[in-house]
Amino acid sequence: MEHLPTTRSVELIDHLIRLSSVRDRDSLLHCVTQALADTVSVHQVEIHSLVQDEDRSFWLPLTRALAGSGVRFLSDPLRSDWETMTPVHQEPDRLACLDQGKMVQTIPDMGQPGHLTRFPVMLTGGSHPWGVVEMHSSAPLCHAEVTATTRLIAMYGNMLDMLDYSECDALTGLWNRKPFDDLFYKTMPLVEAATLAPTDVEHRAAPTASFWLVMIDIDHFKQVNDTYGHLIGDEVLLLVARILKSSFRVYDRIYRFGGEEFVVVLRCSGHEAAVAAAERFRSSMAAHEFPQVGHITASVGLTEIVAGDSPLAACERADQAVYYAKHHGRNQVCSDADLVRRGLLQAHLKTGEVELF
Repeated sequence: MEHLPTTRSVELIDHLIRLSSVRDRDSLLHCVTQALADTVSVHQVEIHSLVQDEDRSFWLPLTRALAGSGVRFLSDPLRSDWETMTPVHQEPDRLACLDQGKMVQTIPDMGQPGHLTRFPVMLTGGSHPWGVVEMHSSAPLCHAEVTATTRLIAMYGNMLDMLDYSECDALTGLWNRKPFDDLFYKTMPLVEAATLAPTDVEHRAAPTASFWLVMIDIDHFKQVNDTYGHLIGDEVLLLVARILKSSFRVYDRIYRFGGEEFVVVLRCSGHEAAVAAAERFRSSMAAHEFPQVGHITASVGLTEIVAGDSPLAACERADQAVYYAKHHGRNQVCSDADLVRRGLLQAHLKTGEVELF
């Protein structure tokens, strides 16, 4: 029976302790990549996640660690450009590893000088494929190294499951308010966000993309609960969540803040594109026939996330736009910038602790 050297066994235990203490996704990803590089005799470790955009699937490279050097973040998921990603079918061995849910080893050949061992990362008790860990080595991994790698990856999957449990709304499965602030600050323009995003990110999407906060409030939802009961009201919320997921892209983050209020952090090219995305959701919801209830609408407000912004300030601006929509007919999308331009809303921009008029 092969065993890890004593020093590496101690390192493995230390890394497991560190992993169990981390409470944010970026740090957790950094820790597990470093742990794999330190514990196993490999010259390169990479982690790739599986992402889906409508009916297409891609590989998103996340981290890389080379022997003797630190961890590099290969991409920023918020700003990743799907056009440059590898379609899932172009990496059949990687896909086979995830589909089979077990380790896949590839021996050296003309195109690959060393050994490549892939491990699946599975969530929700092994039922949900999340991504693949790839380990490049000069020799095949021994039994002890495979066991150590498997345990580190299992710990990582368990920690992601715990974060999902604490950061997701129990009813709809959408993100809850807890992770909103951290995500918000990552949307800052790149110069502003330099110290807030993961360090050493190799590439990002073109800086032309901007981020917008979309606030959604279901019209007359109290009447739904009062008339049909809370079970039907919960069913409406579940269906609204489904419409939200189908209306926005995979890199947009959708939150349920509570009750009938939802928030989307949206990435797009500008004001017109943001309004069009919000309008796509509004019209889809208005056209949907909800069981027993019939047609339900939503009032939508949106605002651009700007340099020096804060979650509170952006939410207040979007909420003002929602308030205007609700008091001027409901079932419409209102942009705070457009309302200000038309003289229908006072320009009142809060950034951090400073108010600008």
